[in-house]
Amino acid sequence: MVTDILRLCGFGLSAVTLCVIVRQLKPESAVIVNIAAGLMILISAVKLLSPSVKAVGELAENAGISGSFAEILLKALAISYITALSSDCAKDAGETALGTKLEFAGRAAIAALSLPVFTQLAEIITKMING
Repeated sequence: MVTDILRLCGFGLSAVTLCVIVRQLKPESAVIVNIAAGLMILISAVKLLSPSVKAVGELAENAGISGSFAEILLKALAISYITALSSDCAKDAGETALGTKLEFAGRAAIAALSLPVFTQLAEIITKMING
């Protein structure tokens, strides 16, 4: 695990160095390098998270928590990571307004994804109040 993250950080720092050099020579190409490196890092991070995702699923199952709740939690986490990466890429490319809109879209997606949880929570509270 530690060697994986060290390798990933080394790749990231190499990509940063490459972006700085490319930006000086051909600024429009630096965005492509940035996005490509970001996608490679994202894919590697997902691979690192795979055992954790399985563990969360097993813990939820053992605790008697609905699998759909764990699934929603993991999807929300994925949305937040993907949105942050996309937003940062847009901001790095000088498109700050677009990056901000991506962040808003990510929040909206998480809110929509969470609706079933809030619905069930409201049902539970209603049952408790009504006896």
